[in-house]
Amino acid sequence: MAMPLSGVRVLDLTQVLAGPFGSRTLADLGAEVIKVETPGIGDSTRYSLAYTLNGESFYFLGMNRNKKGITLNLKSPKGQHVFHELARKSDVVFSNFRPGVLANLGVDYPTLRKVNPRIICCAISGFGSTGPEADRPAFDPILQGMGGVMSMTGEPGGRPMMVGFTIADLAGGHVAVQGILAALYAREHTGEGQEIDISLFDVQLQLQGHIGQYYLASGEVLEPLGSYLHINIPAGSFKTRSGYIVISCSTQKFYENLVPVVSQIEGFGFLASDTRFTLNVDRVKHKKELIEILERAFQTKTTEEWLAILKSADVPAGPILTIDQALSNPQAQLRHMVVEAEHPVAGRYKMAGNPVKMSQIHKETFLPAPMLGQHTEEVLTTLLGYSSEQVSALRREGVV
Repeated sequence: MAMPLSGVRVLDLTQVLAGPFGSRTLADLGAEVIKVETPGIGDSTRYSLAYTLNGESFYFLGMNRNKKGITLNLKSPKGQHVFHELARKSDVVFSNFRPGVLANLGVDYPTLRKVNPRIICCAISGFGSTGPEADRPAFDPILQGMGGVMSMTGEPGGRPMMVGFTIADLAGGHVAVQGILAALYAREHTGEGQEIDISLFDVQLQLQGHIGQYYLASGEVLEPLGSYLHINIPAGSFKTRSGYIVISCSTQKFYENLVPVVSQIEGFGFLASDTRFTLNVDRVKHKKELIEILERAFQTKTTEEWLAILKSADVPAGPILTIDQALSNPQAQLRHMVVEAEHPVAGRYKMAGNPVKMSQIHKETFLPAPMLGQHTEEVLTTLLGYSSEQVSALRREGVV
């Protein structure tokens, strides 16, 4: 069966993480993603030398699989002309420059839609194309701070902390993919493309979910989560005799399943009849008291013992895994969430797989990230009909 996005062509101008992560998702689903980089320079993450494999950046290798790579100088009129020709035969232009840069390069949506009325242009930026912060440079830590995420992360009364991974960039890439897919679907009905404006700041506000909704409804600003949720009690991590465990009694049923287990421990029999914790609304009011009781109870057994007991009692629970343990977990292996590709310089390397599992995709393909300009001649000759001599002339002029 053809991949779901087979036949969709994406011109990928994105760099670093948010955009490349999003375009990687499109490529994994079968889109032909052509990564466009500056001749002799390329994506800055090609030179992230802290972690390399035979001199090739792990960062770049992971975020740019399944893509073709060309070089094109968009600051030159000839480079812009070539890009317009490519856009005429493409479906999506994906970028993550600061607002105004695309217009200066002559590859913004108003320009490209004259070339191709069906083109979809998706732009990711820190704060979007409008508003007082539109020109502010923004990276993931700044967006976590300004979007409210850091204020909710860490221990109550403690120093604001970042989430353990780049949630602003990665979530922004996911949302951009949603927008692109929605625009492709809309185009099936209208025949026209459109412009998509993704603000990573907006995405952080959306991700606040029930926390933000709680403030908008009540006016109350909740304290940082620490190790436990605010609303569904109890849910969070607890220290055991041998390490830590995480539980989540997100419904009344699961709390009622937990109570008999804890009540069987010597000294904790009172929990079964303690009216302070009968319903979730009661547990929210007496959160600190219940957490203190459970913290003492969970330290009476090892993590392994608790996992077996809670599974038997139908209480949602799991271990706290490090990243190596998570990636080597049998669940990850069974679902092919660690995959490999063969790179001409880096050799065979591993990366996280594609979480989108579809019944008509029987075999996933993972090609390595492209070398700088690796597919320039292939794309220009096969897609635009250029001769090898024309491509060579463009190289001499610094256009590609």
